Amino acid sequence: MKYPLNIYIVWHPNSAICKEIGEELYSTFCRDYKNPLSRGIGIPVYFRSIILEDSKPLNIDLKNSEKNAIVLLIDEEYYLDENFKKYTEEIAGKVDGNNRIFPISLFDKAYSIGCNLSTLQFIDGTKFFDKKLNFEKKKHLDKAIRKIKTELLHDCCRLILDFHPKQNDRENHRIGSPVKLFLSHAKKDGEITTIKFKKFIEDNLKLDVFFDTVDIANGYDFAEQFKQEIRHSALVVFHTDEYSNREWCRKEVLIAKKHKSPIVVVHNIVEGEKRAFPYLGNMPTIVIAKDEILGFYKIINLTLYQVLNNLYQGRLLEHYRNIHYQEESEIKILTSPPELFNFLAIKEYKNGLDKKLIMLYPDPPLGIEELNILNELDEDVEFTTPINLN
Repeated sequence: MKYPLNIYIVWHPNSAICKEIGEELYSTFCRDYKNPLSRGIGIPVYFRSIILEDSKPLNIDLKNSEKNAIVLLIDEEYYLDENFKKYTEEIAGKVDGNNRIFPISLFDKAYSIGCNLSTLQFIDGTKFFDKKLNFEKKKHLDKAIRKIKTELLHDCCRLILDFHPKQNDRENHRIGSPVKLFLSHAKKDGEITTIKFKKFIEDNLKLDVFFDTVDIANGYDFAEQFKQEIRHSALVVFHTDEYSNREWCRKEVLIAKKHKSPIVVVHNIVEGEKRAFPYLGNMPTIVIAKDEILGFYKIINLTLYQVLNNLYQGRLLEHYRNIHYQEESEIKILTSPPELFNFLAIKEYKNGLDKKLIMLYPDPPLGIEELNILNELDEDVEFTTPINLN
């Protein structure tokens, strides 16, 4: 079976900093290498840093997956090694619409490495908001890693969606974003933070945002435009004390869940809520950080992570469904762990269905206590993951 996406990370074996960056990227795109049983996207990530007998790393076979992202961590060691340059030239010759190179500059001269990379946009890991970073300082390296992860999460979403094929590349061509963030908030106590977040994105990142105050066109149906935007966006919920009291905030969450949009909840509760909205569960959460800039980066990274996870899991589970096709059962896909809300869709799936219904969701499996509740509601529906699929 071909995976929807493979990621290869190339760095020079003499670079301890690149090794740390590579391991952090592995934890982001595959799963936490320190906790291998943790929930993660599960994208296969391969390192290319060990030099073989021909003085180059192992060859990259692009036939093992539908798409490939090749990340080059270019520091001085990489730049000065002629064998790594030859290896890079060989890789660059294989690039096409399904296979992309993402070079990362980790020192000032990285852009001049040649190797047929001169026409590619580099991710600049040496600066954070135009401030020079010193990788010997842990806080500076953390900032570089955060910036690199943001860029690569977005780029992998673009690659999976085939949002802008390579043949359409043009010099100085601004490519739009395949990801749109819908900012959901209560105006009474969430608007100030949300406006700051929106401005941060517009000033510093290549993402599109939807903010109802300025993005609802005059004369357009308020409710219908909300539905259209949420269906094709990731919902970022700024969860304040007043959020659950607002009808439209609740509607936005329900519309996003109904259309299986990625959702991230940013907790900013101060005093508390009279009643918590029950449908804000089963999704990742994050808190507002004291350092606003780093906090906003964390929110964006988590949101892009959810977007990429939905895209990747959807395609991966489609493969498993095709492999395990059986006449006596119908397999439907969930890109996130199942919950009671899914029974709205299950009711539609079972209408007129005369065979077993299987709901396939990503590994790892839910705990038995959660599955028992789901099965109490309908014991004829099987909830399973690829590892348990017969």
